Amino acid sequence: MQLINVFILNKLKMIMTLCLYIDDIMILGSKIQVINITKSLLSKHFNIKDLSSVNVILGIKLLKKNSEFSLTQSHYIEKILKSLNYLDVSTIYSTFEPIVLLNLLLN
Repeated sequence: MQLINVFILNKLKMIMTLCLYIDDIMILGSKIQVINITKSLLSKHFNIKDLSSVNVILGIKLLKKNSEFSLTQSHYIEKILKSLNYLDVSTIYSTFEPIVLLNLLLN
């Protein structure tokens, strides 16, 4: 069983999110000053190691371009394809629309 704890503070035009997973914590915030204060407070009670900006968390890669963020698992897919020796195969195009939302049908 995996437990992920997420704590969100939304006050005074400031948003901060703490994502806790086993012994890792990711701090997200709308203001760098608030993130730094939070890290300082945590370091008074716990031994922490600041790993700087997050690249991959829980198998999901975070990409930042300008002020936009996106999530991808392409690195994971490439790893699987490489392990199966399918990395150099030709691609094909599907008639499936990439923006279509799929709905789960429950009986």
